[in-house]
Amino acid sequence: MADLELTRTPGDRRLYELAGVGTLRLEGWFSRSATAEAREQRWQIARRGVFTAVIEATDAAGSIAGEFHGRALRRGGTLRWVERPLELRSSSIWRERYALVEGERELATIEGKGWGKHPVKLSIDDAASIEPGLLLFAAFVVRALAEDAQSSAGSAGAGG
Repeated sequence: MADLELTRTPGDRRLYELAGVGTLRLEGWFSRSATAEAREQRWQIARRGVFTAVIEATDAAGSIAGEFHGRALRRGGTLRWVERPLELRSSSIWRERYALVEGERELATIEGKGWGKHPVKLSIDDAASIEPGLLLFAAFVVRALAEDAQSSAGSAGAGG
């Protein structure tokens, strides 16, 4: 089992590294988009939609490489990387922790927090079974879900 952390690089507050995998560079206001790089490949990742989380990753040719569609009522959602159908399933009531699942096989556990020095932790059973682009995309998605949960909790606390 491999344990990885998305970590902010020293000297650059917008660049995060997933050791041995690649990097995410945050872009735009409120970090709603990023550039992911791994093994000489690059993807643009951007959030779409207002009421539910929709996140897309496009490759250098502009083709959609990854898509995430969040659920409106339950946490998690469907994720597709290239032609590979996957799912992010909530695996904790108290934390923003998700299982990356293919069919019934759990590929990784990903826990997210808002952006900071260590916003995402991943535990992977078989690192060779998950492409670097997919890992970076899933890390961005889970971090976005965690940020949305923090915003919702803050809004609920301010209104009550």
